[in-house]
Amino acid sequence: MVKNRKLPAPNEGDIFTIPLDADRVAVGQVVSSLHSAYYIVVFDFVVPASEIPLRTPEALRAKPFLAGLTFAALIRHGHWHVVDRRPVDSKKFLPAYKTGAGHLGNCMIEDFKGKVWRPATPLEEEIIPFRELTSPIRFEKAMKAHIGLDPWDESYERIRVGEVFTSADLFGD
Repeated sequence: MVKNRKLPAPNEGDIFTIPLDADRVAVGQVVSSLHSAYYIVVFDFVVPASEIPLRTPEALRAKPFLAGLTFAALIRHGHWHVVDRRPVDSKKFLPAYKTGAGHLGNCMIEDFKGKVWRPATPLEEEIIPFRELTSPIRFEKAMKAHIGLDPWDESYERIRVGEVFTSADLFGD
């Protein structure tokens, strides 16, 4: 019996591809890690797999389309391929989160790593999201839907990049 070999865990700055069909891939980057999860950004950039890594710089200049905390399963098992590593400006991407509950009087805002926190203002309590983990396959399915291969599911909206309040915005990190 042959055991599946796991690849090493990803590192900050790793650039990876997400297969979309027989020829095309999306491009993402690992921004940071938190315990056993990874904050990733997937760019609004689809390219034939044969053109990677030549077009990697172009991919990194594209607008981020999806972002969130996920696990490394599809990277560690070789389904998503790490193709390069480049510096990443985590201050530009890493969100702040809320914890607690306002109706209990304990809603707090914390930085991405959960090391700095303070009471939430009423507006922050309303607009800052809770920390959530999303399966890596959901990122893949959302990108396939984005390019028209599958129907768009409303659940993809929670990983779609919108107005993000970064840790740097709220805590000056």
